[in-house]
Amino acid sequence: MIARMIAAAGVALAALVTTPGTGLAEFPEQTVRMIIPWKPGGGTDAIGRGLQPAFEEAAGQSLIIDNISGAGTVSGTLQMLKAKPDGYTILMNGSTDVAAPLTFKEDLPYSLDDMRFVGGFFFSPTWVISHADRGYQDLNDFLAAAKAAPVTLGVAGSAGAQMIMAASIKGVTGLDITLVPYSGGADLKKAILGNQVDAGVIHAPVMLGDAKAGIINVLGAGGSLDALTWEPARSKPTLKDVGINVEVGVTRGVFAPKNTPDAVIARLEQILERAAKSEHFTAFGAGFGFAPTWISAAQFETQVKGELASFKRIKSEFID
Repeated sequence: MIARMIAAAGVALAALVTTPGTGLAEFPEQTVRMIIPWKPGGGTDAIGRGLQPAFEEAAGQSLIIDNISGAGTVSGTLQMLKAKPDGYTILMNGSTDVAAPLTFKEDLPYSLDDMRFVGGFFFSPTWVISHADRGYQDLNDFLAAAKAAPVTLGVAGSAGAQMIMAASIKGVTGLDITLVPYSGGADLKKAILGNQVDAGVIHAPVMLGDAKAGIINVLGAGGSLDALTWEPARSKPTLKDVGINVEVGVTRGVFAPKNTPDAVIARLEQILERAAKSEHFTAFGAGFGFAPTWISAAQFETQVKGELASFKRIKSEFID
């Protein structure tokens, strides 16, 4: 009798996994919604839209992008966390942009433990750029100007990785630098193009086209620019080169609600990896400025948690 009961349970479990419309083996069986917690027009949004056709091809289903901005990406993150944990609502954001709100806002109703990590697929350092009319050629020029008179430094958000980097520049140098936060990358781009700030901090390679056109100058970055597809900017100094011992960059990746089943996460990771390594997304990266990368779910989780610890240290040292 017990043997028959075990056998029947096994048959039922197999049916649950393999029957169309009910099991996980066929995931996804419908359109997937990917929340991007930024306004359209910024770097993360552009990368998400570059990924979209490759993701759809790998998944065999449509991918809808839903821009839900506000509160330094918190609004979009909360929408993802509150969604049904079935894999059909996911979040695409930068690693440091997920860690930063948890650094600046101690009363957030969630932590990294409330989300699942699917994988990272696009890394770039965060760089400092300025309108060409300012005349700065690199970070040394900008810091020299700040020693002579007060300067402004725009950032794409008041509680993001860019603020961490900007605060480090101001804190380590002790110079009279006014940090000017904008609501996102799209608004910061407008301010830089309008020559409204002396310089801006944003994730590379945003505004690379403007650099190629001679409208803006790349001054330096929070990490090496050796992998940039545009050779003229590769030799620009890093923060460490000018005596600021901080590294800031971002890995765009995908997250899901906490209780999403392991089988669904594994399938999403498989889809995302295939999309990241596809010819289509590789071509997108070549045009955007950096080659795509791939970081597994486990590696991505370790990286984000490490960035959060680093950001909390920087905030304690230079902002609090």
